[in-house]
Amino acid sequence: MPLTLTPPQDGSMDTATNRVAIDEAVRAWRRDLGDDRVCCQSRVTQAYSASTSSVERRIPVVLKPTDREHVTAIVKTAAMHGVPLYPISRGRNWGYGSANPATNDCAVVDLSGLNRIREFDADLGVVTLEPGVTQQQLDDYLTQRGHPFCVPVHGGGPDCSLLGNALERGYGITPHADHFGALMNVEAVLPNGQFYQTPLTELGGPLVDRAFKWGIGPYVDGLFAQGNFGIVTSATIALAPRSQQTTAFLFMARTDADLEELVLAVRDLQRRLGSVCTPINLMNDLRVLSMTVPYPRDEVSPGDPIPANTVDELAKANQVAPWTGIGALQGDPGIVRSAMRTLKRRLQPHVKRLVTFDDRRLRLFQTVARCLPSRWRTVVGRQLSAAESFLEIVNGKPSRVALPLAYWKSGRTVDLNSELNLAADGCGLSWFAPLVPMKPELVRNYTNLVTQTCRDYGLDPLITLTSLSDRCFDSTVPLLFDQSDPTQVLAAKACHDALLNTARKQGFVPYRLGIDHMSWAINPDTPYWSTVAKLKAALDPQHLIAPGRYCPVTENDTPSLYG
Repeated sequence: MPLTLTPPQDGSMDTATNRVAIDEAVRAWRRDLGDDRVCCQSRVTQAYSASTSSVERRIPVVLKPTDREHVTAIVKTAAMHGVPLYPISRGRNWGYGSANPATNDCAVVDLSGLNRIREFDADLGVVTLEPGVTQQQLDDYLTQRGHPFCVPVHGGGPDCSLLGNALERGYGITPHADHFGALMNVEAVLPNGQFYQTPLTELGGPLVDRAFKWGIGPYVDGLFAQGNFGIVTSATIALAPRSQQTTAFLFMARTDADLEELVLAVRDLQRRLGSVCTPINLMNDLRVLSMTVPYPRDEVSPGDPIPANTVDELAKANQVAPWTGIGALQGDPGIVRSAMRTLKRRLQPHVKRLVTFDDRRLRLFQTVARCLPSRWRTVVGRQLSAAESFLEIVNGKPSRVALPLAYWKSGRTVDLNSELNLAADGCGLSWFAPLVPMKPELVRNYTNLVTQTCRDYGLDPLITLTSLSDRCFDSTVPLLFDQSDPTQVLAAKACHDALLNTARKQGFVPYRLGIDHMSWAINPDTPYWSTVAKLKAALDPQHLIAPGRYCPVTENDTPSLYG
C-alpha cells in the first residue's frame, strides 16, 4: 500500500472490537499502575485535549506512570491490545499542541510523575533527570545545594519539562543555547518493551557516557529527538556554569531601513565573539510593544490587525524602535570588557541607542527612574522590568516573563508568581518558527513576507529573529487570536498555512511544527521520509508510539484502533 501522510483521523472507537481492546487494556493498566493512575473520565481527558492552537484530539484514557517499570508495563499492554500511546513530559507544549497527541484515539502517557533528579556530577557539570523534572525543580535543587550552574531555561516557563524541550530541539539564550546539543545520553523504553541505553553504558562506561555525547557506532539517540521510536525515561544534560560576569546589551535601530546593517552586525559579532556572546534577539516594534504595553483594544476592530498608524503612535510614545536587539556577554570580567569594546565598535555606527547593563547598573537605573515624571516613570519602568527579566533568563533562572504574550489580546492581567496554564485559560496561540539564513537580503524578504501575510489574514506580525549561530536565525512568530471567536480561529489557521507555504517557496522552512502541521513536512516519496518510515516499521511495526509524529504511516501498519 502507498504511504499516507497521517493515520486516519476519524478513528473507530465506537466499534465493538476497539471498545473491547481499550477496556481490556485499561483493566491491565489498572492492575499494573493502580486505579488512580489510569483516568478515563471525560473531565480528565478533555482537560488534556485543550490547547492554545484550537486543535483537540479524542483521548480515550490518560496514564500516569511514576517509574520506568510502569512505562514498560504500559508499552507491553499497548502492544498486546493494539492501543497506540502518546507520551508527554508535562503537557505544556504551548502553541504546538499543548498535551494533545498528533492523531486521535491515543492513550496519553503523562510522564510528569517521573520527576526525579537521579544524579548530579558537580565535577563534570552534568545532571541525569527524568522527563517530569521542571526548570524550577532543577533550579531549586542547584540553589539549595550551592551548585553554580545555569538551568537551560526557555520561554515556556518554570513549570515546563527540561527534557521535553530538549527532545523537541528547543533552544534558549543561556550559554548552552542548543538544548538537544547539551543532551549527553538517553534512556528509553522501546516499542517492544526493551530498555534502551547508549552504547558506552552498555560497554561498562556509564560515567564517560554522561561526559561524551556521541558514543560509538551509529548515533541512535537522535531518533528520540522529534521522533516516535520510544518513550524516553531519563537523560543526562550538560549544564553551563554561571558566568563570573554577565553584561547585557540593548540596541535600537534608527529606522526600518537599518535592518540589513543590523543583520550583518549580528552575524559579525557572533562570529568574532563566539561563546562569549549569547544568541541575539532582533525584534520588530510590534513584538516589543506586545511585551511592554496593553493591547490597544479601542483602536482595533475585531478580527483586524492593529492599524499601522496606531503602531507608530505607540512606538513613539513608548520609545520603541522599528527594530530592537538584545543579547549578553558572559565570562571572565576581563574577557567581557574586551568583548564589549568589540561590540560597541561594531554596533554604534548603525544604531541610535546602545545601552549596556548588569545587575549593579540596573539597580542604579531603577533608582533614577523613580525620580522621573510619572509619564516617563511608567515607560522606563516597563523597560527596566523587561531588562531585569532578561538578565535572569541569560543567567539561567526560570521565569514566566514570556507567558503574558499569550494573554495580550485578551487584556487579562496575569500573576507571574503563580502557575499559568495557557490551554486551560483559553489562550489563542500558534507558533510559526522558520529558519532564516543570515543574509541581509533574505532576512528583508522574510520579514516583508511575514508582515504582509499576517496583515492579509487580520493578524499582527510579531517577529523575533534569534541568532542560533553566525549562519542562521530562527524566527518565532506568535499567531495570537481569540479562541472564542470561530472567525479568528479560522483566520489564524489559514494564516499559518499561508505562512508555511509561502515561506517554503522562498526557502524559509520551520525547525519545528505543531501537531496539526506535522504532515505538512512529510513527503513519503522522498528518500529521507521513506527511510524514516522504514526505521519506524522495523522498530515499531504496530505504530504504537506516537503515530503521526514526524513520521509517515502506512495503512497496513496503522494500529487496530483506527479500524
